[in-house]
Amino acid sequence: MLKYVKGEDYNAQTIVSRRLSPFEAGVVTIGSFDGQGQFNIIQDTVSLEGDIRGLTDQTKEVIETEIRRIVKGIEVMFDIECELDYQDDYPALYNDPEFTQYVADTLQSTDLDFDVALTEPQPPSEDFAYYAKERPSSFIYAGASPEDGHIYPHHHPKFNINEKSLLIAAQAVGTVVIDYLNQ
Repeated sequence: MLKYVKGEDYNAQTIVSRRLSPFEAGVVTIGSFDGQGQFNIIQDTVSLEGDIRGLTDQTKEVIETEIRRIVKGIEVMFDIECELDYQDDYPALYNDPEFTQYVADTLQSTDLDFDVALTEPQPPSEDFAYYAKERPSSFIYAGASPEDGHIYPHHHPKFNINEKSLLIAAQAVGTVVIDYLNQ
């Protein structure tokens, strides 16, 4: 198991701020810190779980290399053994610029009742990334704000969607597919 030590050379959060170029986007999140046992006994094992994100596969590789380096440093510094189960489940999601512009233009030229806007790059972990590695692709975000106006971000315990957005997303994808096949 991984023991966490806060410090410049051994802090996972410094990977993004000190090991990546300021022009690369990366995220390292330690979302679970588990040291179950009695409150008055120092545990002999602690488990950490987290997530990494990056806009490119190269950025994700740098983050993985740095995490492995930090783990080795902790082992040496404290004369302990760490077990790292690092799983890179998803490639970075890449939207082909030309195809994305085609999708935007196609949707903007319809009579459907929705707005189209191109967004800044984002690093989701998404199955769609595997398709995008094989063919020029564009990932569509469908606005899904609940009608009651209570909006919470993804992964929030109160996250909810307006299910009408599912129909809108299907209409958008269907419109692009039909236009593409008609060309």
